[in-house]
Amino acid sequence: MLQASFIPAFLLVSSTPTATQRFIASLFDNTFAGIHHLDWFDWSLLIPYFGVLIILSCYGLHRYEMIRGYWKHHKKFTEVPPRRFEHLPRVTIQLPIYNEQYVVERLIESASKMEYPRELLEIQILDDSTDETHPFTAALVEQYKETGLPIEYIHRSNRHGYKAGALQNGLKTATGEIVVIFDADFIPPVDFLERVVHQFADPKVGMVQTRWA
Repeated sequence: MLQASFIPAFLLVSSTPTATQRFIASLFDNTFAGIHHLDWFDWSLLIPYFGVLIILSCYGLHRYEMIRGYWKHHKKFTEVPPRRFEHLPRVTIQLPIYNEQYVVERLIESASKMEYPRELLEIQILDDSTDETHPFTAALVEQYKETGLPIEYIHRSNRHGYKAGALQNGLKTATGEIVVIFDADFIPPVDFLERVVHQFADPKVGMVQTRWA
């Protein structure tokens, strides 16, 4: 005689855990508990590592804020200044250099071609060089002076404050109402001052930063 036995079957239906539930579960997962404990060497690596990450994160947020500000206000920028000076202001051009003999001649030449009234222009060569750039530039400036270019050579025997210190030192004798700063490897177009200086006709403008090209 055959006897049939029936085993009851149970169907379990459960919903798939959400991402939030999986994340919370991972926080309390103790699968690897007791395998490793952080020692002083681990902390000596982790603390600087996460410290650098925090600093880079702050820098990234700053870059994000600059981009956000640009996209928010870029439509307000106009190539033509809203106001123009009735009488052009006096301008001082500062050219800081340091051991850059092979670009200084090109730099001074481009500054000398600037389209701006000579009686309202002053060019300062701020030289902190410690190599052959010093005598080379000094002689070059004398040659331009003989042509009537309003140019001044200032050399420091110490580099206190580096480039910022050189710029500050030049301001002691600067006569311009507006100060323009060019890096040694920058070649400004001849109409640079004519295009930029009138931005300062607006009393709310205290600084103008231009693009490299």
